[in-house]
Amino acid sequence: MVESLHPILMELLKKRGVRDVRQFLNPSPKDLERSDFLINKEDAAFIADFIRLNKKIAIYGDYDVDGVSACAVFGRFLRDIGFNNFRFIIPNRFKDGYGLNIDRLSSEYEKEGFDLLITFDCGINAVEEVKFLKSKGVSVVITDHHLPMGVLPGADILINPKVVKAADDKDYHLCAAGIAFKLIHMLKKVLNLKSPDLKRYLDMVSLATVADIVPLIGDNRILVKYGLDVMNDSCSVGLNTLKKVAKIDEKVNTYHYGFILGPRINASGRLEIADASLQLLMEDDEEKAEILASRLELLNRQRKQECDSILEEANLCVDSDKKTIVLFNEVWNKGVVGIVASRLVERYYRPTILFGTGVNYEESVEFISGSGRSIDKIDLFEVLCEIDSKFPGLLEKFGGHVKACGLTIHRTNFNDFAEIFEKTVSSLPSDIFKFTVKYDMELRLKDVTLDLIDQINLMAPFGYGNETPRFLFKDVDVREYRLVGDGKHLSITLTDGYNNIKGIWFNFPEDLEINNKISFVAFLEKNFYNGNFYPQLKIIGELER
Repeated sequence: MVESLHPILMELLKKRGVRDVRQFLNPSPKDLERSDFLINKEDAAFIADFIRLNKKIAIYGDYDVDGVSACAVFGRFLRDIGFNNFRFIIPNRFKDGYGLNIDRLSSEYEKEGFDLLITFDCGINAVEEVKFLKSKGVSVVITDHHLPMGVLPGADILINPKVVKAADDKDYHLCAAGIAFKLIHMLKKVLNLKSPDLKRYLDMVSLATVADIVPLIGDNRILVKYGLDVMNDSCSVGLNTLKKVAKIDEKVNTYHYGFILGPRINASGRLEIADASLQLLMEDDEEKAEILASRLELLNRQRKQECDSILEEANLCVDSDKKTIVLFNEVWNKGVVGIVASRLVERYYRPTILFGTGVNYEESVEFISGSGRSIDKIDLFEVLCEIDSKFPGLLEKFGGHVKACGLTIHRTNFNDFAEIFEKTVSSLPSDIFKFTVKYDMELRLKDVTLDLIDQINLMAPFGYGNETPRFLFKDVDVREYRLVGDGKHLSITLTDGYNNIKGIWFNFPEDLEINNKISFVAFLEKNFYNGNFYPQLKIIGELER
């Protein structure tokens, strides 16, 4: 850490509620919450016995980045310690749906039985499914990080920080891969193993943590910081190959996790089954990894095309008089509608739920699946809980977080759900629907220096829960401006009479009027030009529109 911290950085940290500046700016693995606070030694020993006795273990995970990464972390650990009597079960989004599925479990058990089933990123609400497994004599370990909705399943072991931890504990916000990391740490202890070095799994843990959009605070911040080091210095063959295929030729940061690598891992589960993603994360052969990574690259391009097509159709159906957007098209792929919902929220700033069916639509489809995204002050999960309470039976299944949800309803109930969702959300205070550009604090142009930018970057890694700082600049003089990038972006020079600073505004509003002065919110960044670095403002919005 630099010897003298900039006063603006100190004020920024204070505003964000950082109490231990040293620990925040220099997080250490020693600062991680103890693994046995989440997974006690007895539970770890229970699982370890299946390993010692070479019992058959089934690893059941979700089909997204987090679920697949958690499975890979656990699977690679088992393989690295010489245990190979395990197999993966990754549900098919279109046939099995999210979470444990009795039909799939039954089929897998009949095909090739197993003694222990461990879940990752699912299972916290799988009461009936766990009963089914227990009736077969299967031991069950549930590891999940989603909120429970009622009675907990009767698993032999249940590991979920949302159940046993307080919201301000450092490990409360762990994703599934983070929980898997804590679990293998405890297994290594109870099995009395000197190797492997668990640091080797942090590339996958950190990728999942960012891609699953869990808060980058507490343990998550530490895991991501050190995971990025592994990703850039000694990452797994699969992820290294994916970096090459995605043409990442710079140091990986959280942006690459969230917008380049994460979507490619996700693409497999969105368009078909997630086997290719899991195989890539487990692969140590470079040639095989390249084939798998190329497959994910192709699927991601297809995913983008589908999203663009759905977005174009959805835009035509938005009702400007409503507070919400709830749409259904029988040919929309339910694996990608959540991404489109995010883009609609960005454009219209309304809670949005889009419903679809599957890749191969059939007339007989009885249920439709929706993915939702929300605005800042509306908790989608709470809204669905309220609807489920007042209208029992309307929702076949649902779950999620504050800003995102997934649900299944009967096809014939779509109109009723859309109306009830609109009424429920519309009853909330009207001021929460007004979009405002958020910022951390106000600055002047003379405050913007390379030293300040360097010190603010000490706050990295940035992401949800530890966003890149945004600053307000009021009544700044405009010296000159010009359109760039086919007229879609704005390059602007700002001045206070003494300091001239360049600004860039990507996709600026078409109706923007540039006057002599402008008030705006921006990120601080460096621009490299003619062999030197210069401060630059990345403008993200006007103070008032």
